[in-house]
Amino acid sequence: MASLEIGIVGLPNVGKTSLFNALTNAGAEVTDYAAAQSSANVGVAAVPDARLDQLAVVAGSTETIYASVQIADVSGLARGAGKNGSLGGAYLGHLRASDALVHVVRTFGDADVFHVDGRVDEVADAEAVDLELVLADLQVVERRIERATRAGRTGFKAAAASLEQLARLVAHLDDGAPARTFGEPLPDDLDLLSRKPLLYIANTSESGDAEAVAALQRYADGTPVVAVAARFEAELAEIDDPDERSAFLAEIGQVEAGMPRVARAAFQLLDLITFFTVGPKEARAWPLGRGSTALEAAGKIHSDIARGFIRAEVITTADMLACRTHAEAQRRGVMRVEGRDYVVADGDVVNVRFNV
Repeated sequence: MASLEIGIVGLPNVGKTSLFNALTNAGAEVTDYAAAQSSANVGVAAVPDARLDQLAVVAGSTETIYASVQIADVSGLARGAGKNGSLGGAYLGHLRASDALVHVVRTFGDADVFHVDGRVDEVADAEAVDLELVLADLQVVERRIERATRAGRTGFKAAAASLEQLARLVAHLDDGAPARTFGEPLPDDLDLLSRKPLLYIANTSESGDAEAVAALQRYADGTPVVAVAARFEAELAEIDDPDERSAFLAEIGQVEAGMPRVARAAFQLLDLITFFTVGPKEARAWPLGRGSTALEAAGKIHSDIARGFIRAEVITTADMLACRTHAEAQRRGVMRVEGRDYVVADGDVVNVRFNV
């Protein structure tokens, strides 16, 4: 089961589906123009983690199970969709179900697949999509104001307070600013696309397009930007042989594929850490919100384990790799026994003792 969901957005023909294929190896068809607005490619991407690979080797694990991300690649977003209300139905459903948005922006020209406007301008493209999401949110807030106004007429003071905040939010969105920069806590049920954490993907040529990426980073103003050559990454994902993949990467001077960088950036965006469970049967990575306790980690593994929690035996990845077994870690005194309130750290190897 996927641990989190990410929606991929962008203008038509910017490389969203190539990125989706690189992440999921799903082989989805890459089309030249926007599909119907309700369409989406949906798949699951594993999040590679070299630490887990090493732990699996020392433990002799039969199976290695990475953390996973569910990806929804929605059809290209046409200019004006947010303003005219055509961002609706199944299209918005895919995006609203996501925990974060990945906004793909193309930074290169292509003789075979032309930009929808016949030119490439990474900043203008990023602005266009960001604005459409804000305009769609503005409609959501205006509908909420209508409901709060009706409630206020019946004498609900809470509705009046809500209206004041919503009016400030409308002014913020009217300026073209996303809800995530509003600066006030908003109701949990106010489902706004521009409120979601955002990651920009600069879809580059194999040469890297350094100047265009730098321009996008200036526009992003602190929002994370990851540069990848999506078409190259999609081709790379189809190569099963690790040595052949390494040679393919070496041809363009890369040591690591771009997809692990995208996955790590998504985890950082959502403030997630990873803990591991390791044994002869399987080595497994589990995503967990930063600051979560051992009891919450146990619940990630199984609700029964959390219900019967007794204690957690915790080893750092470095100590586990050095000791190779839980028994040796205990002998060397690097295994810690922690209670349910222990705050799990990134890279902890956790063995939960429980009784149900």
